[in-house]
Amino acid sequence: MQMVIHIVSQAINVILLVALLVWLLYKPIQNFLKKRTEKIKTQIDQAARDMATADTLRMQYKDNLAQIEHERVEILDAAHKSAADKSRKLVQAGQTQAEGLYTQALVDIEREKEKAQDAVKTQIILLSSLMAGKIVAHAVDQETQDRLFSEALAELEATPWPK
Repeated sequence: MQMVIHIVSQAINVILLVALLVWLLYKPIQNFLKKRTEKIKTQIDQAARDMATADTLRMQYKDNLAQIEHERVEILDAAHKSAADKSRKLVQAGQTQAEGLYTQALVDIEREKEKAQDAVKTQIILLSSLMAGKIVAHAVDQETQDRLFSEALAELEATPWPK
């Protein structure tokens, strides 16, 4: 019997201890778990907002990269067009300059040709007057005249002609 009383008293002590622990610890533990649950929920919500913000920023970044790529292509196209225009202008300027030099060379050649013709005319006149002087001085017959003509012709052939 003592044992039964002892077991019953032990059981009552355990029940009282459990009741006391529940009354003292259940609400604080429950509050702690509630706060922890709310904190985790808040962190999950914050992570979701951060992910949404990150997705928005990533999309903006992609858009900016696409815009930068588009601007890069436009700038390169403009640079290529500008370089082509400058190249075309340089080629045209070179052609114009070459044409001017060619025209000037033709004018110089024509001038030199005229000078050479004038020099030849002068030499012909000089030779003709020398020949006429010789003819008049010798009052020659046909045979002498032919010989003098041949000599004058030989002198003309021996004279270097400008090219």
